[in-house]
Amino acid sequence: MGYKVHTVDGKSGDVDLSHVRTYSKEVRVASGAAGTYQLVKVPAAATILAVRAYRMGGTGGTVQVKKGASDVLAAPLATSTDAWAGGGAVQNATCAAGDNVAVVLASPAGSPTEVLVQVDFRTAVPTT
Repeated sequence: MGYKVHTVDGKSGDVDLSHVRTYSKEVRVASGAAGTYQLVKVPAAATILAVRAYRMGGTGGTVQVKKGASDVLAAPLATSTDAWAGGGAVQNATCAAGDNVAVVLASPAGSPTEVLVQVDFRTAVPTT
């Protein structure tokens, strides 16, 4: 719950005083080629909430997210043509500051032109 504020120009709004924030990181692979692509070095302790993938063109492919050597998804996420796919069970979701998170694209079929992978994180912002 925040405080109600009024600005000099007469607009009003709420100030968010919570310490929890969510953010997303994306990797776009223009060729849709199989491989491992670095996503982020986690700047502060965080939890991975969800993984989503969007494949343009082609007929198949899977996505796995790795935190170091550990799989983040319980099973690779099958992509959909020209649509978002997501909802895979997340495991090994707790990240420490400095952990490397990467995306692994596998089994591209039908020559996808591009794959976009989004990973959602939640972190606690220091209150000091």
